[in-house]
Amino acid sequence: MAIDKSRRLMELAGVGTGSGQLAKLRIMYESPPAGWLQIDALFNPTELSYSQSFDWQERKTAAANPAVSGRSHDFRGSGPQTFNLKLFFDTYERHDDQLTRQNLSTLLPTLPFAASEAADVRLKHTNEIVALGRANSELHRPPICKLYWGRTQLFVGVLTSVEETLTMFLPDGTAVRATLACTFTAYKPETLARNRELHSADVAKSRVVKRGESLQSIAAEEYNDPGLWRHIARANHIVNPRRLAPGTELFIPSLPIS
Repeated sequence: MAIDKSRRLMELAGVGTGSGQLAKLRIMYESPPAGWLQIDALFNPTELSYSQSFDWQERKTAAANPAVSGRSHDFRGSGPQTFNLKLFFDTYERHDDQLTRQNLSTLLPTLPFAASEAADVRLKHTNEIVALGRANSELHRPPICKLYWGRTQLFVGVLTSVEETLTMFLPDGTAVRATLACTFTAYKPETLARNRELHSADVAKSRVVKRGESLQSIAAEEYNDPGLWRHIARANHIVNPRRLAPGTELFIPSLPIS
């Protein structure tokens, strides 16, 4: 009877009994001196989401006729990508690895009425993942994590946010069911990409004039061509480039795409 019910639930979820076991999502994380250790999800998540922010700065544009002056937006760079997922954990009932989270919720009671020997879900599962957001004593920072689903690498980054919700308890108060809403933030690739963007000639930025600098030296540093100093002078309405005082904040416009 129980076997037939499990088979029917798997068929409704689109999990064929002859197609083999679904690959589990796993988290590989740095753990010196052992190298990399692994955490397997108890149940696969039902959805994954990625997000990324892009920084545009508004500035006023001047014109010969003040009536036509307006505003424009300059691209400043992109923020690190984030990866969001929810992980479900349960220690109250035995379960078939092929059952999905939705199937499990139809089988398990919402409130236990009898005592159980189930372990605390936090001690057995969730604390291990929450610890990924804390500084490792050897690394002096939280570990980098690599998330895989089967052979597919989903994301590489660090755990920057986790929200734990406990949803089921034994009569003695032991938590036996929990959901973790996790956010991972890209660690190195996007950070390096952002730095490259902000030092690129095709991205607008600002800088403060240092003692001894001139428009020519700034153009040479920003554009690799001192002859493009007029481009900076026009953007900042500088009439006399020789009167460039230290401490002046300059807007460095992007070069037009040729």
